[in-house]
Amino acid sequence: MLQADSDIAIRVKGVTKSFPMFGSRVKRLAHYALPGSVGAAEQFVALDDVSFEVHKGSTFGVMGRNGSGKSTLLQVIAGILRPNAGGVEVKGRVAALLELGSGFNPEFTGLENIRLNAALLGLSKKEIDSKLQAILDFADIGEHVYDPVRTYSSGMMVRLAFAVQVAIDPDILIVDEALAVGDAAFQLKCFRRIELLKSQGTTILFVSHSTEQIRSACDKALVLEAGKIIFQGDVRGATVKYLETIFPEEHAGAFHEVPHEFSSLEKTPILDEKGDIVIADISEFATKTFGLGGASLTHLRISGVDPQGALIGGSKISVAADFQWDQQAALQIVEKDGIDPNITLGITLATAKGIYIFGMNGFDKDLRVDCRTSDRATFKFEFEMPSLVDGEYHLSVAIALGDLARHVQLRWYDAFLPLRSHSTSAVTGLLGIDWRIDLV
Repeated sequence: MLQADSDIAIRVKGVTKSFPMFGSRVKRLAHYALPGSVGAAEQFVALDDVSFEVHKGSTFGVMGRNGSGKSTLLQVIAGILRPNAGGVEVKGRVAALLELGSGFNPEFTGLENIRLNAALLGLSKKEIDSKLQAILDFADIGEHVYDPVRTYSSGMMVRLAFAVQVAIDPDILIVDEALAVGDAAFQLKCFRRIELLKSQGTTILFVSHSTEQIRSACDKALVLEAGKIIFQGDVRGATVKYLETIFPEEHAGAFHEVPHEFSSLEKTPILDEKGDIVIADISEFATKTFGLGGASLTHLRISGVDPQGALIGGSKISVAADFQWDQQAALQIVEKDGIDPNITLGITLATAKGIYIFGMNGFDKDLRVDCRTSDRATFKFEFEMPSLVDGEYHLSVAIALGDLARHVQLRWYDAFLPLRSHSTSAVTGLLGIDWRIDLV
C-alpha cells in the first residue's frame, strides 16, 4: 500500500499494464487451454511506468489520441484492471462512468439496472429508494426506464449511467468521454452537476478530446502517448501538447515547448510615443508556435490601449499585423493538398487558462491574398473591445492557407502576447454587454 498524504485523492505510482497478443483466436484459446503450447505471447504495453497525483477537490484532465492508454489508465484507477507493476491509491468512494453501458445488464430494465448499479456502488436499499426519484428526474428518459436496456440508444444509456453515478455523492468521479454522445442540453446538465460536485469538494478525473472542455473544467492535465506521459502540468500546455500529437506532420520541427505556467505575464509589451503596443521583434514573445512553417509574423501594433497598456472595455481597438511567407513553400502545399492559394491572418483572445473569448480572421470577411502574386501583407483588425473581467489574457495569431472551409495552419503563435484587460463597469461572468434598465 502506498503511503498517502492528507490532500492527495489519487496517487498513481509507476503503473505498467500490458496485454498478451496472440495474433489469432486459435492461439489465444490454445494458450489458455494448454499453457505453454504456443510459446510466450507478444505483449502490448498499454501503460508504461505512469506516475501522477491528483489533489482532493481538484479536476484533473487526461488527454491523448485513441489507443494512447487513457481508458486503460482509468480502469486501473477504478479497480477494474490490475496493473502488472506499480500501484494505485484512491481515497474515498469512487464513481466511474467508463465504457458506454458498462455495468448494465442488457436484459434488465433501466429501473432494474438503477437498483443493481446503486447496490454495487455500496448504497443500501433505503438509500436507493430515497435517491431513486432524483436519478429518474436527472436521466429524464420517461417510460423507457421500464424497457430492457438493450433497446436504448447511446444517448439514453449515458443519461441513465451518469444519473446513477452522480447520485451516490462520490468523493471521486471518473468520467471517460461518455458525455460526448449526449445531446447539447444533457451535456450542459452534466457539466453543471460536475461543477456542483466540484464545489462540494469532489475530486474529478476527466477524459476528453475537447481542448475547450479540458481548459474550462480542469485545474491540471496530462497527455498520454503510446502509454507514456509526455506532458503533465497546466491545462494550456497540456492541450497544446495534445494538438501536437494529433497533427504530427504540422508540428514537426515547428513546435516549441510550452512553459509550464501561463497565469502570469512573462514579458510586458512596450508602448511607443503614441501609446500603442508595438512588437517589432516577434521572437522575443513568440516562444510557442506550431504549423507547417514557411510563414512568419514580422510586426504587430495594437492601438486603443490605456497608458498602462491595458485593453479597456468599450474602447475601439486596432490590431495591425505584418506577415510574410515563402511563396515556393506555399505553392508546394497548394499543389500537394489541392487547396485554394489564398493566405490570411487570424487573431484570438483567450483567458490565461486558454478559454477563447473571441476570434476573427480574413476568411470570415472573404479578405485574402493570393500567395502566388505576393510574399507579404499587412492586415488590420478593428473592433470594439468587450468589457472583460479585470485580469490577464493572451493574444494568439495564426497565418493560414486555403479558405474558411478547408485550410492549413502555416504558423500559429499560440498565446504569444500577454495582455491585460480593464473594465470601467462591473462584469458578471466572462464579459459584460451594453445594456440599460428603465422603470416603465
